[in-house]
Amino acid sequence: MFYINNIEYSNQLIFSVFINIIMYVFLHKQKARQSHSTTLFQWLILSTILVAFFETLGWIVAVPNNDTLKPFHYLSNVLFFSFNTLPAALGLRYLDYIISLSKERNKKNLFFYLAPVYLNIGFVIFNVFFDGFLFSVDAANVYHRGIAAYIGNGFTFLFVVIIILGFFRNKQMITGRITQVIISLTLLPIIGVLLQTLFYGLSFSIPAYTLAIFISFLLMERDELLKDPLTLLNSRIQMETRLQYKLKSQEPFTAIMIDVNNFKTINDVYGHTIGDKVLKDVSRILLSCAKFEDFVCRFGGDEFFIILESANDIGNSYIRRIDQILLEYSSSKPYLITLSYGLVYVDHSIKYKVEDLVQITDQLMYKDKSSRRL
Repeated sequence: MFYINNIEYSNQLIFSVFINIIMYVFLHKQKARQSHSTTLFQWLILSTILVAFFETLGWIVAVPNNDTLKPFHYLSNVLFFSFNTLPAALGLRYLDYIISLSKERNKKNLFFYLAPVYLNIGFVIFNVFFDGFLFSVDAANVYHRGIAAYIGNGFTFLFVVIIILGFFRNKQMITGRITQVIISLTLLPIIGVLLQTLFYGLSFSIPAYTLAIFISFLLMERDELLKDPLTLLNSRIQMETRLQYKLKSQEPFTAIMIDVNNFKTINDVYGHTIGDKVLKDVSRILLSCAKFEDFVCRFGGDEFFIILESANDIGNSYIRRIDQILLEYSSSKPYLITLSYGLVYVDHSIKYKVEDLVQITDQLMYKDKSSRRL
């Protein structure tokens, strides 16, 4: 029979499984509107459920002095140690994509991100011949942790830190919200694993992963279902709703229509794959120059619409920041990326309707584009 007291030790794991299942089912039901980032996020959720299941099973079959359950206890630990770093690997893969927005790069990097998993599988195989190196289950069916468990955790910590520092080398593509997701998906699991390592017999890692995933779900994936699938920016429908609210609120703000100059030429000369990458990179630059509360959307094609929430007229300083980053960005590319802008500071001295403001910023943007051709 199972040792019912051990279920009390694993109740946090069981609760974590339920929370992850709820998030997965919710995202799965929105399958028709999913982006690639949401698919990667679902794989992260599934990996956490898998590891939680193996760890829960390990607790349930850890019945002292039960020879019948001893093989199951050993097998559950084999499976747990083989895959307990899989959420970390898939978490890095998810972060890689929401920063780079490159499916090709993301696919290539997966093999590298799985390094902690390969290491642990190697430890598991080694443990078969040298029992106790990673873990052992003694004659009384009691689990004991080996030195390799600490080595594996230490390697994973170091690996994650190095990868995250590498992400921030491309800081112009990292927005405030993405920074929050990075912190959630790295710091919380690290704290959870560290506590589980220090306090022998407690399960903190999976609940920490679940909390990190839930925070990331609220910050990123819940809204991703409504966003533009290519750039992951807000959609035009969201923009019109936000603009309508701003015009009713009587709070000053800045509206900017933006267009990528000579985008058709880039598509024709370098291909649509490069064209898509340009749109993704411009999107990240627009976001990186904006504050968290500002609104950035893909209006359509190679056009974008920005709502700056500041009560001050800061549109020109925002544009200067964008142009400076674009200049640095283009220095390593065979093409030059420049933008045209249509800017209106709305202080409500003039009453606008949504369609009027969109039309005016659009006209100003085309006027700016024409002046650049002279």
